[in-house]
Amino acid sequence: MAARKEERFEKKEKKSFKKKFDKLTEGPFGYVVYAVLGIIIAFLLNQALAFALQTDLPVVAVVSGSMVHDSSTEIVHYNWLQDNLGYNRSYVDSWPIKDGFLIGDLPIIMHAENYSVGDVIVYTVPGQKVPIIHRIIKINSDGSFTTKGDHNDRPIVFSGSGYSEYSVKPSWVHGKVIFIIPKLGYFKVILTYILSGGRA
Repeated sequence: MAARKEERFEKKEKKSFKKKFDKLTEGPFGYVVYAVLGIIIAFLLNQALAFALQTDLPVVAVVSGSMVHDSSTEIVHYNWLQDNLGYNRSYVDSWPIKDGFLIGDLPIIMHAENYSVGDVIVYTVPGQKVPIIHRIIKINSDGSFTTKGDHNDRPIVFSGSGYSEYSVKPSWVHGKVIFIIPKLGYFKVILTYILSGGRA
């Protein structure tokens, strides 16, 4: 008997909550409620992923084309690596994320104790706001990395900071890309485009 009463009470409570929620989400104010709930859920999911993958940056949206593979890949990726570092195609093709990725894709990042040539890493250069997602192409004698975007014709020098991709410090690295979710980062790409005043 007590169990039935408790069950009826639970059903009544659920109906009452649903009515209140439905009333709260009616009309234009409902969009605000759903937006806030979405932000809270995204934040909690990000925190859970950060804990599970042991990194402060578990998910990042691709906002540049520096890792795109297209008709120029033969020259800027394969030929450049062969000419400058002596890497043949079969070695380069054995690397993880060998086909690069596109603007709007969403890489998932995981911390690693050690990084290898070929790993695609995410790092933040001191004084720069946007993290960089490039590939380690060489481990230097001092333990730093040389990185390059597969679509770039050379490692870059960061303007005004005094840093370059020829000496990326391990302390800058958030982690390495373990897999890609296609197109899920387009919202961030559009937001970045708007905030930058229409500059890609």
